[in-house]
Amino acid sequence: MPRLGALLVFCLAGPAGTAQAQGSGPILRWPEAIGFVAVAGVTFATDERIRGTFQGHDSRLRNSVAEIGNAFGNPTYVYPSLLLSTLAGSVTGSEDLYGVSWRALKSTALAGGVTLVLKSLIGRRRPDVSPDDPLRFSPMSFKYNSLPSGHTTLAFSLATSLAMETKSVLPDIGLFGLATTTGFARLHVHKHWASDIVVGAGVGILAARLVRRYDRSGGAGAVRFAGNFTF
Repeated sequence: MPRLGALLVFCLAGPAGTAQAQGSGPILRWPEAIGFVAVAGVTFATDERIRGTFQGHDSRLRNSVAEIGNAFGNPTYVYPSLLLSTLAGSVTGSEDLYGVSWRALKSTALAGGVTLVLKSLIGRRRPDVSPDDPLRFSPMSFKYNSLPSGHTTLAFSLATSLAMETKSVLPDIGLFGLATTTGFARLHVHKHWASDIVVGAGVGILAARLVRRYDRSGGAGAVRFAGNFTF
């Protein structure tokens, strides 16, 4: 799992971090797209095996790490915290606090909304519901859906949004480390398959980048993906 998390962060968050912070460059680059597809493909093919490595390996350390990860991606904590900090920035007249919080709130809200739609449309069963069949789907359902992971989507959206506000690498490492911990936590409690985590991370990162670009362009700029594609 640590290798998976590191590869995921490199493929999706690393190469374009500076460009995104400046509001320039494409939203998604070819190396990132190829890396994401590769990691997603590997995890889809090995979901059962990865889940098996998490069974019967509980420990105090693992449980503590999982608690931290679950909290970082928990909408019950994330949304109220961002809303309060946005209001605080508005009331105190702090443009920095307001801007950072408001962009993070929009990013996580967009990521959460997309995740809910995808979960219902895809209808993949959670591993605690269908433990022996990671390819069991029930499209257009509203319970026990796992793809993508909502906690992971939220965590990576928050991490990406905040990382684009910083000018130092160390905070970025810490933020994406926490987001990766959220992915670990969802596997640890057997609520998601590994591929749910990968797809969730991709959705979260892309949502934050879209919000950043939209804000920087005043809502009028074209969104550019890898190569020469725009919309």
